[in-house]
Order: sequence, then structure tokens, then C-alpha cells
Amino acid sequence: MPAFLRAPALLLVFLTASCSSGRSSHSTPAPDSGDQLRARIENRASVDMDIYAVRSDGERVRLGFVPGGETAVFALPLTVTAGASIRFEARPVRRAGETVISGLFGVHSGEEIAWSISPQ
Repeated sequence: MPAFLRAPALLLVFLTASCSSGRSSHSTPAPDSGDQLRARIENRASVDMDIYAVRSDGERVRLGFVPGGETAVFALPLTVTAGASIRFEARPVRRAGETVISGLFGVHSGEEIAWSISPQ
């Protein structure tokens, strides 16, 4: 193959492989373990949000990113779920909205916590 065709061909193969992945790039896949606690965060706001889990002692752990109008599922680390309850905090990525804090959620292994961020 001529050298001037190699780079475009390799780029096409790379893009095809990365686009065919069935996973969203902004959610953490939940492991197969039935004991893993998960959080389903629905961002109904129009702004992109960074999502944090807030332990009962006040420690914040960043879970990831949810674009405006989308939903993501995060596997919660055991270090976060060691307490009896947690909250979630959504911070606008570009400071174009308000920080939103959830109510308390009980922590039970194997469950999925669902939280919806209100439109802004």
C-alpha cells in the first residue's frame, strides 16, 4: 500500500473500532458482582455535571461526568459505601449552573440508587 494511503486507512480502522464499542465514555461500567452498589444519575439539567459521592463524614469522591440531558451509571467504590448513608453532589463543569446536592440515600449492597438532577 502506498505510504500516503496508510495513515488514512489506519485512522479509519481506529475510528471504526472506537465507535463500535457499546459503552458510553462517561459512565463506569457496573461489575458483574451482585454485591456492588451502583448509582444511576439522570442529568435533566442542560449543563454538564461532575458527580461526587459524599460520605457521612463529609469526604467527597468524584464518580465521573454526566453530560446535560443524559444518564450514567457508576459503580460505587467500597470506600464510599462503608457508611450507613451517602449523598450525591452535582457540580457544573463550566460554572454555568448551580451545584445540586441530593438527599440522603441508604447504602445496601447489590442495589442501584437512582438520583435525578432537576433542570436548571
